[in-house]
Parts: sequence; C-alpha cells; structure tokens
Amino acid sequence: MFLRPFMAPEGTALLAAAALLMWLSVLLLRTLYYRVNRHNAQVYELEVAEVKRAWWMRYRQQAGLRQCLLLGAAGSTAAHWQQVLARQQRPPVPVKEGEGNALRLLSIFGSDSTEREAQLAHLLAMQWREQLPATLSEAPLACYWLGSISAWATFVAGISEYCPDLRLPAQAQAWLAQETLEAVIERLQDAPEHAWILCAGCRSLPAGKDSALPAGEAAVLWVLGRPDQGVRLGRGECYDVGTDALVDVAQQACSQRYLDAPPEMCVSFSQRDIPELSELDWRLSAHLQDVYWGDLGDLEAMVVQTLAALHVQHQGSPCGWLAKSSSRSLILGVVGASYESA
Repeated sequence: MFLRPFMAPEGTALLAAAALLMWLSVLLLRTLYYRVNRHNAQVYELEVAEVKRAWWMRYRQQAGLRQCLLLGAAGSTAAHWQQVLARQQRPPVPVKEGEGNALRLLSIFGSDSTEREAQLAHLLAMQWREQLPATLSEAPLACYWLGSISAWATFVAGISEYCPDLRLPAQAQAWLAQETLEAVIERLQDAPEHAWILCAGCRSLPAGKDSALPAGEAAVLWVLGRPDQGVRLGRGECYDVGTDALVDVAQQACSQRYLDAPPEMCVSFSQRDIPELSELDWRLSAHLQDVYWGDLGDLEAMVVQTLAALHVQHQGSPCGWLAKSSSRSLILGVVGASYESA
C-alpha cells in the first residue's frame, strides 16, 4: 500500500528518467576521465620523445678535425702513419735507457724527461709551421694542453719564433681527456665559420725496469673547428671495470656514429689488465700500436684518435679507437668521415 503511489505511470517514468540520467552522467564522467588520461599519456609520450631526440642530438654532436699533427718514434708525417696503419713500416727498435727500454725520436737528445718534453714541444711548433701553415692566420678561441707548464711555454716560444703573427696565451687550459673534448664539441656547434680551437700535448716517459712496454714519447696537435669542417670527431664512451658492461658501452659508441655494427678497423693499444676486451667483436688485434709507440701514459688516447682520423682521411670509412684513461678504465669511440649523413 505504501509503494502503490510510486508505481503510478508518472512516478515510474520519472524514476526511469532519473536512473537513465544518472547512468548517462556516470558514463560521461568515465569517458571524460578516460579521454583526459589518454590525452595526458599522449602529451607525456610526445614530451619524452622530444627529450630523447634532443638528448641524441646533443649526444651525437661532433667537432671537425680540420688538421692534425702527430710526432713519434716511427715518423712525423701523415705518409709515415699511413704506412704504420697498413703495416708497411717496420717498428722502431727500442734503445737501452737506464734500467729499461725506450722508443725515442732520433731528433731529440738527452735522457731527462722534462728536457725531452721541452724539445718535443719545440719540434711540434716547428712541424706545425712546416706542415700546416694555413692554420696560422687567426687566433684560436681557446688552447688546451696535455703536458707540463714548461713544455707549453716552450711551445709558445717556438710559435713566436716560427710564426710571429700568431698569438697564443701564456697559459693553456688543461686537457682532461673526454671531459675536455665534450666541452670543446659543445662550444664549436654554433661557432663562426673560421673559429678554431687548439688541442695539443706531448709526453716523454722515463724508462722503467718493471714496465711491460718500452717507455715512449710523442707529440700531438689538433685544430678543431665546426662539425662541417674536416673529419668528424665525436665524444667517445667511457668504461669502468665492475661498473659498466663493456659490450653495451661499445654498442653505444657505435650508436654515436649511426652504426649497427663495429667499424671494420680499430686503432688501439693492448689493455692487458682488462680481460673483458675478449667479449668485444671489434677488430682490436689487427692494428695494435704498442710496438710503434711504447707506453705513452695519458697521451695514448689522443694518439689513437689521431691515427683513426688519418685513416678516415685516407680511406673515407669510419675507424674505431680504444685507449686507457687516467680517470677511467677505458675510453673508446669511432671517428667518422665529414660527408657522412647524421
């Protein structure tokens, strides 16, 4: 009897309309909630994709190695190093020095490492004037030096003697391997067309009786410009034993150069204390440089990068490089040709 008034046609229709309206409201709210979440997910995906794209663009930035110079016991010109890379030149013969062996430049005299580095720096300035005279027209944006302060002073004095029009700073910034290279690459991205940065260094290690390799000595010079000028030099990758997976680091180095497989050639020094190298499918044994250079200490990386760049200049195909680092277990990368598409 109490429900009878609500069962009247008017009451039934009103109740049905209210229930339908409530259901439609719930459906509308649910649809709106889904569409808002879907829109937020799409916006997030686009933002993530944009961040990834920006990161890869920055990660793949490069500098143009416009000119380079390399001095060592096996030679001093690009022709010498092409013969070394092709295994057409016999390695230099180590000489007895103190309690150990050493690979030395014949044009440098004396047994004191500091004095030999000073002579190396002066020889580097002289060879720069003879082999790369077109570079010495405008002052560099910055100068980086791997070596002693006294050796840099000798280098500057040599430049003043052989090319008085070029002014170099009294003090150069310290070269800190890949950390410095990354900073140089970023600085050169939007640099003027004729802007360039000087990166150089020299090392002469004393001979030791417990060393696995003869003590070596070398001098390196790079003229770096914008990415569209010369061979492309990238950031490279760093590897730490016990922290990183070497295979993944090597793949990342290839990804910098848009490579799906390792380059056919890789210039390196043997790394006897890193057994993980056996896991790599890079061709490391074909172009080991130990017998041509000996132990170069922290200059090792610049030497193999220079040799890789000279190979690219001559052959036009990418070339890998691998070396030890003073701050990391290993550094490696790939040098690419200037005409490769990014």
